[in-house]
Amino acid sequence: MKAKVSIILAVYNVEKYIRKTLDSVINQTFSEIEIIVTDNKSTDKTLNIVEEYAKNDERFVIYKNTSNLKQGIARNFGVKMARGDYIFFLDGDDYLELDAIEKLYKRITESNADITICTWNQFDDLTNRIDRNHVYAKLKQIPAEFDNKTFNWRDIKYSVFWQTSVPWDKMYKRDFLINKDVKFPGGIYFEDNVFVYDALFKAERISILREDLIYYRCNRKNAVTNTRNKTFFDYFKIFNLIGDNLKKIGLYEEMKYFYWDYKVITLYWWFMKIRLPYKREFFNKMKYDFKHLDMSEQDKEFVRNRTLFLISRFTKLPFFIYYPFFFFSDKIFRIEKGKKNYAVIFFSTYEKWYDYR
Repeated sequence: MKAKVSIILAVYNVEKYIRKTLDSVINQTFSEIEIIVTDNKSTDKTLNIVEEYAKNDERFVIYKNTSNLKQGIARNFGVKMARGDYIFFLDGDDYLELDAIEKLYKRITESNADITICTWNQFDDLTNRIDRNHVYAKLKQIPAEFDNKTFNWRDIKYSVFWQTSVPWDKMYKRDFLINKDVKFPGGIYFEDNVFVYDALFKAERISILREDLIYYRCNRKNAVTNTRNKTFFDYFKIFNLIGDNLKKIGLYEEMKYFYWDYKVITLYWWFMKIRLPYKREFFNKMKYDFKHLDMSEQDKEFVRNRTLFLISRFTKLPFFIYYPFFFFSDKIFRIEKGKKNYAVIFFSTYEKWYDYR
């Protein structure tokens, strides 16, 4: 029986969670699946557990990497091996509602979409609590008018960079990924952002399903986002790749104001989270990066006030002044949110030429 959906799991040292993940996959109400597991040279019992499941289920395909190639390359291998018409990515510590694949498959086939996006819940690994109201997970930036029809990035142009940048809340048409050459970059962390935005900008038809079908595990001890160390420096590479992709498809000039806003605010957000031993170096890299945005005086008339304020703050102040005098007040007032506590924002005369829905 030919698989209709290929579920791709790139795994590394998730022995504590992989059984719950695999149980949620093998027991799906939609059975016409193949389960492609690419193991990144796990040093715990992850691969043993996967092989145990595979002995009793012919739908498994296991690929053993000879070294840890990080998730991006492992997922790319999975797409190459996939035989299904549709692709779904799943992390080895997350899990699914048992009808998730059935509902996503129905939505993407009926809408003939390149991508279908669903909503999800956040599962806290420390408290075992489920957050069913997580703003980032609920597609609130996409108007309800698109619930029952397809759309593309132009329809959500003002908020496209504020959609979920994770690949695992989406089902993709495999031919779309292959023909449009949508791939994960290799050898870096946070590669999801590059893949997802490339896919969103290249998709002609996108549909959504406002149903919580996935449980995303947060606060996991060994998760990359919890390390708060030099892995965060890969975000500079990530944003360069996103910008390069926009240039390749001829959309950089049209989207640069939105791209700059997303880049500046996200880098600022990770600067606030990175551990103290790395803050100064991250600060200086932001300073260098912001100075080389190639933003003209005319451009500044169309860039959001909060973005200009952050650029000014980081390019004009040295770290030894910013950190003791402004860091904690910025954290309290959350200037990346555009709060009007700061005079430069409150009295700004820059034209607000767009606003997020």
